Amino acid sequence: MIITSKNNNTYKFLKGLLEKKHRQENKLFMVEKPVVIEEAEGFEIKYLALSESAYSSNKFENIIKNLDQDKIFVFSDNIFKNLCDAVTSPGIIAYYSYLHRDFDRTSGKFLYLDDIREPGNLGGIIRSADALGLDGLIISPESCDLYNPKTVRSSMSSIFRLSIYFMSREDLVDLDFNIIATSLENSTSTRDYDFKDKDIVVIGNEAKGVSDFLMSHAKGFLNIPISPKVDSLNANVAASIIIYEMMK
Repeated sequence: MIITSKNNNTYKFLKGLLEKKHRQENKLFMVEKPVVIEEAEGFEIKYLALSESAYSSNKFENIIKNLDQDKIFVFSDNIFKNLCDAVTSPGIIAYYSYLHRDFDRTSGKFLYLDDIREPGNLGGIIRSADALGLDGLIISPESCDLYNPKTVRSSMSSIFRLSIYFMSREDLVDLDFNIIATSLENSTSTRDYDFKDKDIVVIGNEAKGVSDFLMSHAKGFLNIPISPKVDSLNANVAASIIIYEMMK
Protein backbone atom coordinates (compact mmCIF):
# COMPACT_ATOMS: atom_id res chain seq x y z
CA MET A 1 0.00 0.00 0.00
CA ILE A 2 1.28 3.45 -0.94
CA ILE A 3 0.72 6.12 1.72
CA THR A 4 -0.44 9.31 0.02
CA SER A 5 -2.09 11.32 2.80
CA LYS A 6 -0.38 13.68 5.24
CA ASN A 7 -3.05 12.68 7.75
CA ASN A 8 -1.70 9.14 7.91
CA ASN A 9 -0.54 8.33 11.45
CA THR A 10 2.71 6.67 10.36
CA TYR A 11 3.54 9.64 8.17
CA LYS A 12 2.92 12.06 11.04
CA PHE A 13 4.96 9.93 13.45
CA LEU A 14 7.99 9.67 11.16
CA LYS A 15 7.81 13.34 10.18
CA GLY A 16 7.87 14.21 13.87
CA LEU A 17 11.28 12.53 14.20
CA LEU A 18 12.81 15.45 12.31
CA GLU A 19 12.42 17.34 15.60
CA LYS A 20 14.72 16.78 18.58
CA LYS A 21 11.82 16.65 21.04
CA HIS A 22 10.16 13.71 19.26
CA ARG A 23 13.46 11.91 18.72
CA GLN A 24 14.12 12.09 22.46
CA GLU A 25 10.59 10.98 23.38
CA ASN A 26 10.77 7.94 21.10
CA LYS A 27 14.54 7.32 21.32
CA LEU A 28 14.72 6.98 17.54
CA PHE A 29 16.88 8.63 14.90
CA MET A 30 17.05 8.59 11.11
CA VAL A 31 19.68 7.59 8.54
CA GLU A 32 19.27 8.80 4.97
CA LYS A 33 22.39 7.36 3.29
CA PRO A 34 21.96 3.89 1.73
CA VAL A 35 25.66 3.05 2.21
CA VAL A 36 25.37 3.75 5.95
CA ILE A 37 22.22 1.64 6.22
CA GLU A 38 24.07 -1.23 4.55
CA GLU A 39 27.12 -0.85 6.80
CA ALA A 40 24.87 -0.84 9.89
CA GLU A 41 23.43 -4.25 9.05
CA GLY A 42 24.04 -5.52 12.59
CA PHE A 43 21.65 -2.93 14.03
CA GLU A 44 17.90 -3.39 13.98
CA ILE A 45 15.93 -1.13 11.66
CA LYS A 46 12.77 -0.12 13.52
CA TYR A 47 11.10 1.49 10.49
CA LEU A 48 12.06 1.82 6.85
CA ALA A 49 10.52 4.59 4.76
CA LEU A 50 10.74 4.49 0.96
CA SER A 51 9.57 6.78 -1.78
CA GLU A 52 7.23 5.19 -4.28
CA SER A 53 9.73 5.63 -7.11
CA ALA A 54 12.60 4.11 -5.10
CA TYR A 55 10.43 1.16 -4.07
CA SER A 56 9.29 0.57 -7.66
CA SER A 57 12.86 0.61 -8.95
CA ASN A 58 13.91 -2.25 -6.62
CA LYS A 59 17.29 -0.53 -6.12
CA PHE A 60 17.15 -1.11 -2.37
CA GLU A 61 16.10 -4.75 -2.57
CA ASN A 62 19.24 -5.85 -0.70
CA ILE A 63 18.08 -3.79 2.30
CA ILE A 64 14.38 -4.59 2.04
CA LYS A 65 14.70 -8.35 1.60
CA ASN A 66 15.84 -8.98 5.17
CA LEU A 67 13.17 -6.84 6.84
CA ASP A 68 9.76 -7.77 8.16
CA GLN A 69 7.11 -6.29 5.91
CA ASP A 70 5.40 -4.56 8.82
CA LYS A 71 8.48 -2.35 9.23
CA ILE A 72 8.41 -1.10 5.62
CA PHE A 73 6.36 1.93 4.64
CA VAL A 74 6.11 3.32 1.11
CA PHE A 75 5.08 6.94 0.56
CA SER A 76 4.15 8.82 -2.56
CA ASP A 77 7.09 10.88 -3.81
CA ASN A 78 5.12 14.04 -3.10
CA ILE A 79 4.95 13.48 0.66
CA PHE A 80 8.10 11.38 1.12
CA LYS A 81 10.21 14.49 0.57
CA ASN A 82 8.69 15.97 3.74
CA LEU A 83 10.21 13.14 5.79
CA CYS A 84 13.72 14.03 4.62
CA ASP A 85 16.24 16.35 6.22
CA ALA A 86 18.72 16.23 3.33
CA VAL A 87 18.04 18.53 0.38
CA THR A 88 18.28 15.62 -2.04
CA SER A 89 17.26 12.10 -1.10
CA PRO A 90 17.84 8.71 -2.73
CA GLY A 91 14.36 7.73 -1.55
CA ILE A 92 15.12 5.74 1.58
CA ILE A 93 15.22 6.50 5.31
CA ALA A 94 15.97 3.96 8.04
CA TYR A 95 15.07 4.59 11.68
CA TYR A 96 17.10 3.14 14.55
CA SER A 97 17.03 3.15 18.35
CA TYR A 98 19.38 5.49 20.20
CA LEU A 99 22.93 4.14 20.46
CA HIS A 100 24.62 5.94 23.38
CA ARG A 101 25.26 4.08 26.61
CA ASP A 102 26.20 4.61 30.26
CA PHE A 103 29.89 5.21 30.94
CA ASP A 104 31.33 2.11 32.56
CA ARG A 105 35.00 2.30 31.59
CA THR A 106 37.89 2.17 34.05
CA SER A 107 40.63 2.82 31.50
CA GLY A 108 41.18 4.11 27.99
CA LYS A 109 41.61 7.42 26.18
CA PHE A 110 38.59 9.63 25.53
CA LEU A 111 37.51 13.03 24.30
CA TYR A 112 34.95 15.14 26.15
CA LEU A 113 32.96 17.58 24.02
CA ASP A 114 32.14 20.58 26.19
CA ASP A 115 29.26 22.51 24.61
CA ILE A 116 30.01 21.75 20.95
CA ARG A 117 27.18 23.45 19.07
CA GLU A 118 27.63 22.64 15.37
CA PRO A 119 26.18 19.25 14.28
CA GLY A 120 28.64 19.03 11.39
CA ASN A 121 31.55 19.39 13.82
CA LEU A 122 30.14 16.71 16.10
CA GLY A 123 29.65 14.30 13.22
CA GLY A 124 33.15 14.94 11.90
CA ILE A 125 34.69 14.37 15.33
CA ILE A 126 32.82 11.05 15.63
CA ARG A 127 34.19 9.99 12.24
CA SER A 128 37.77 10.96 13.15
CA ALA A 129 37.55 9.26 16.55
CA ASP A 130 36.38 6.05 14.90
CA ALA A 131 39.03 6.20 12.17
CA LEU A 132 41.91 6.87 14.57
CA GLY A 133 40.95 4.29 17.19
CA LEU A 134 39.87 6.47 20.11
CA ASP A 135 38.30 4.45 22.92
CA GLY A 136 35.19 6.62 23.00
CA LEU A 137 33.58 10.02 22.97
CA ILE A 138 31.80 11.69 25.89
CA ILE A 139 29.30 14.45 25.11
CA SER A 140 28.09 17.17 27.48
CA PRO A 141 24.35 17.88 27.83
CA GLU A 142 25.01 21.40 26.53
CA SER A 143 26.34 20.10 23.20
CA CYS A 144 24.22 19.79 20.07
CA ASP A 145 22.05 16.74 19.49
CA LEU A 146 24.00 13.58 18.72
CA TYR A 147 21.03 12.37 16.68
CA ASN A 148 20.53 15.53 14.61
CA PRO A 149 20.30 14.31 10.98
CA LYS A 150 23.27 16.53 10.03
CA THR A 151 25.38 14.96 12.79
CA VAL A 152 24.42 11.49 11.61
CA ARG A 153 25.21 12.33 7.97
CA SER A 154 28.58 13.85 8.86
CA SER A 155 29.58 10.85 10.97
CA MET A 156 28.74 8.38 8.19
CA SER A 157 28.55 4.90 9.73
CA SER A 158 31.01 5.77 12.53
CA ILE A 159 28.10 6.64 14.83
CA PHE A 160 27.29 2.90 14.87
CA ARG A 161 30.86 1.81 15.66
CA LEU A 162 32.21 4.34 18.16
CA SER A 163 31.41 4.07 21.87
CA ILE A 164 29.53 7.29 22.71
CA TYR A 165 28.46 8.46 26.15
CA PHE A 166 26.56 11.41 27.65
CA MET A 167 27.83 12.95 30.89
CA SER A 168 27.60 16.23 32.78
CA ARG A 169 30.71 18.25 33.63
CA GLU A 170 30.11 17.55 37.31
CA ASP A 171 30.01 13.79 36.79
CA LEU A 172 33.07 13.95 34.53
CA VAL A 173 35.32 15.43 37.20
CA ASP A 174 34.21 12.72 39.64
CA LEU A 175 35.68 10.01 37.41
CA ASP A 176 39.05 8.48 38.24
CA PHE A 177 40.50 9.90 35.02
CA ASN A 178 42.86 12.74 34.14
CA ILE A 179 41.01 15.78 32.78
CA ILE A 180 43.15 17.57 30.16
CA ALA A 181 41.88 20.90 28.81
CA THR A 182 42.77 22.61 25.55
CA SER A 183 44.10 26.11 26.19
CA LEU A 184 46.28 28.66 24.41
CA GLU A 185 47.92 29.82 27.66
CA ASN A 186 50.32 27.99 29.99
CA SER A 187 49.90 24.77 28.05
CA THR A 188 51.99 22.03 26.46
CA SER A 189 52.11 21.39 22.72
CA THR A 190 50.31 18.25 21.57
CA ARG A 191 53.62 17.25 19.96
CA ASP A 192 55.33 17.17 23.36
CA TYR A 193 52.52 16.05 25.65
CA ASP A 194 52.91 12.58 27.15
CA PHE A 195 49.43 11.11 26.73
CA LYS A 196 48.55 8.29 29.08
CA ASP A 197 45.82 5.76 29.66
CA LYS A 198 42.90 7.31 31.57
CA ASP A 199 43.33 10.70 29.87
CA ILE A 200 40.19 12.59 28.88
CA VAL A 201 40.90 15.61 26.67
CA VAL A 202 38.27 18.35 26.71
CA ILE A 203 37.35 20.11 23.45
CA GLY A 204 35.58 23.37 24.19
CA ASN A 205 32.82 25.38 22.60
CA GLU A 206 33.58 26.71 19.11
CA ALA A 207 33.41 30.35 20.27
CA LYS A 208 34.09 30.31 24.02
CA GLY A 209 36.45 27.37 24.47
CA VAL A 210 36.50 25.09 27.50
CA SER A 211 34.14 26.06 30.34
CA ASP A 212 35.60 27.72 33.44
CA PHE A 213 34.37 24.80 35.53
CA LEU A 214 36.42 22.23 33.62
CA MET A 215 39.42 24.56 33.33
CA SER A 216 39.46 24.75 37.13
CA HIS A 217 39.41 20.94 37.43
CA ALA A 218 41.93 20.15 34.69
CA LYS A 219 45.15 18.32 35.58
CA GLY A 220 46.92 19.36 32.40
CA PHE A 221 46.63 21.80 29.50
CA LEU A 222 47.21 21.32 25.77
CA ASN A 223 47.70 23.50 22.72
CA ILE A 224 48.02 22.73 19.04
CA PRO A 225 51.00 24.56 17.51
CA ILE A 226 49.78 26.49 14.46
CA SER A 227 51.05 29.30 12.27
CA PRO A 228 50.77 32.78 13.85
CA LYS A 229 48.99 33.79 10.65
CA VAL A 230 46.05 31.59 11.64
CA ASP A 231 43.79 32.63 14.51
CA SER A 232 42.29 29.25 15.36
CA LEU A 233 41.22 25.85 14.07
CA ASN A 234 37.77 24.45 13.44
CA ALA A 235 36.67 22.26 16.38
CA ASN A 236 36.52 19.18 14.17
CA VAL A 237 40.04 19.77 12.83
CA ALA A 238 41.44 20.49 16.31
CA ALA A 239 39.83 17.38 17.76
CA SER A 240 41.16 15.23 14.91
CA ILE A 241 44.73 16.44 15.47
CA ILE A 242 44.48 15.79 19.20
CA ILE A 243 43.04 12.31 18.69
CA TYR A 244 45.87 11.48 16.30
CA GLU A 245 48.47 12.61 18.86
CA MET A 246 46.70 10.72 21.65
CA MET A 247 46.60 7.44 19.78
CA LYS A 248 49.92 7.35 17.91
